[in-house]
Amino acid sequence: MNLERQHVLTKKEKAVMRVIYKEAEGQDGACLLTPIALFEQIPLDLDIDEDELELALKNLEIDDYFDLTRSDKKGELVYCINMHKKGLQFARVERAFKSNVTFRLLLAVATATISAIVGWGLKSLLQHLLGL
Repeated sequence: MNLERQHVLTKKEKAVMRVIYKEAEGQDGACLLTPIALFEQIPLDLDIDEDELELALKNLEIDDYFDLTRSDKKGELVYCINMHKKGLQFARVERAFKSNVTFRLLLAVATATISAIVGWGLKSLLQHLLGL
């Protein structure tokens, strides 16, 4: 599977999905989260505001990671999230993606090393045969 097709989430969507997965993992794929709880767990290096959070949640719901229901608890917005199969597979897919990238990098390094050795060997052989 191509890397591009395998992982199409943006950085912000991945960060939001990691938080949701972490919360829902131990609760049979369902959780209640407030926007504040989401913001607290998203890494600080990601500059994400309320509109971007809503957009990320909407996109993840459209991509069939989970069902999202907005609710009101004592005047505070609460997200009721029920994970779908794709959402429950998120961590496994992310590990497989990282493993695939690592394998491809190691393969490229090994190929470059072998090419350099073969090139050096051919150069030495030609120098020996031509008497240079």
